[in-house]
Amino acid sequence: MGYLPGFQHDIFISYAHVDNAAVDEAEGWVTRFREHLDLQMSKRVGRMGAVKIWQDPVLEGGQLFDKTIEDAINGSAIFIALTSSGYLASEYCKQEVRWFHAKVGKEPLGLAVGDRLRIFNVLLNNIPFAEWPAEFGRTSGFPFHDAESPDDYGYPADPQEKPFQLQMRKLVEAVYRTLCAMKESLPSAAPPIVAAPSAAAPVAGTPVAAATAAPPAASDAFTVFLADTADSLRTLRKRVTAELQSKGINVIADVPPPYEAAAHEERVVAAINNAHLTVHLLDSFPGREIEDAEEKSYAQRQVELSIEHARSQFIWVPKALDLAALEDGSYKDFLDRLENGERSDATYKFLRGLPAELPREILDEIECARRRPAADAAPLSALVDTHFKDQLYALDLIRFLSDKNVQPYINPEEDDPRKNIRILEERLKQVTKLIIVFGSVTSEWVRARLGAAVEIAITEGCPLKACGVFYAGARRKSVDSDFRLGLFPVYTFDTADLANPQALKPLLEAV
Repeated sequence: MGYLPGFQHDIFISYAHVDNAAVDEAEGWVTRFREHLDLQMSKRVGRMGAVKIWQDPVLEGGQLFDKTIEDAINGSAIFIALTSSGYLASEYCKQEVRWFHAKVGKEPLGLAVGDRLRIFNVLLNNIPFAEWPAEFGRTSGFPFHDAESPDDYGYPADPQEKPFQLQMRKLVEAVYRTLCAMKESLPSAAPPIVAAPSAAAPVAGTPVAAATAAPPAASDAFTVFLADTADSLRTLRKRVTAELQSKGINVIADVPPPYEAAAHEERVVAAINNAHLTVHLLDSFPGREIEDAEEKSYAQRQVELSIEHARSQFIWVPKALDLAALEDGSYKDFLDRLENGERSDATYKFLRGLPAELPREILDEIECARRRPAADAAPLSALVDTHFKDQLYALDLIRFLSDKNVQPYINPEEDDPRKNIRILEERLKQVTKLIIVFGSVTSEWVRARLGAAVEIAITEGCPLKACGVFYAGARRKSVDSDFRLGLFPVYTFDTADLANPQALKPLLEAV
């Protein structure tokens, strides 16, 4: 399944094969475009392979070409046309556009979600608007050519050059926002919110310890405790519940009742101990006050109990929330402590985000929790940290890690240095190995990233155990590495080592 529920593929790439022709054994332009798109979408989402892209493969002799292509189109959420002279000369390419246009016209979402068309026109040449297929609508398209004036024909931009990279970022952001808008608009009948059978309310007066149920067995369905919210978040909470349940997630979302402080607390602790993850949605309103403890709301108290008892917590607030504007002083202090206070051994993730992206963020957190190794298990995850100059070098490394059953994470590219460091911090909480790609960047950049990572790992209590530097491209590892750290071992390797199963063993098995 794709990133978007209900679709086999998120993106279908339609192109003329002449545009992928290459000299000698070099990769064609379309292949390189797809690699950049795949990597940048993964960086935007933060997880390799999360967004499924379909490009026609070399079909086996027994496969029917039309049927294979049409099935892929019917299972795709978004259509990207690589428009060129060759594309417009191909009746088959234009047939693919017509197939997609016809099939989305029959879907509940339709051709467009709001003002976002599900067909993307990527221009390899400076094709005049009058020659575009009618199915492209009146969008402006994404120029990936080097034409400098309206009369220039233009040729596909070099993927290694800045104009290509800037347009790729615009395309990725537009595709990502369209996927988010589609996810938010997907019609779904919200199933009733139910509690896990093992989280039954204890008898009033029973001590909290006695009411605590055993943690769910590894074979049980993943369980989320979705905490109480202010009324302003009720609709969002219902949508999150429906989305999680549609993915087979067991949701505990019926606390309160009981409404009395003591009984409520017992019930919450029991539910928390039956959950793998607790989720708290907060905004500028504290929510309903506890019946016999009016100084605190149910939502606030559930956060406190979760931090004390839960294995993992996810706390979300709207991106635009302005703490300084809150009128309730104690609630403002509470939110400020959650976001900016000393966390010591707390395990919660605090996120400012958009409502449309919330279900995906929670599902990502669930996936991380599922992959999080037990205390006595061998950790198998690594963060690949790369500058945009070296992002294609990272692909070979990511494939290598995947083949070794190591879950690769990758950092999204951000212009804001502060946001970049915050994202690095969140990724380091999920992995035990950090690998920095050393290709076109300077050694100073690599050392700065290593230093920042180690500082974060120490101050935030991250599970980082070892670091690696991947000498990419024409670089070769040196015998006397200058990337050594005092507290963490740093292993160096290069492209040649990827063909040697033993080369990365010290890094991957470092504890």
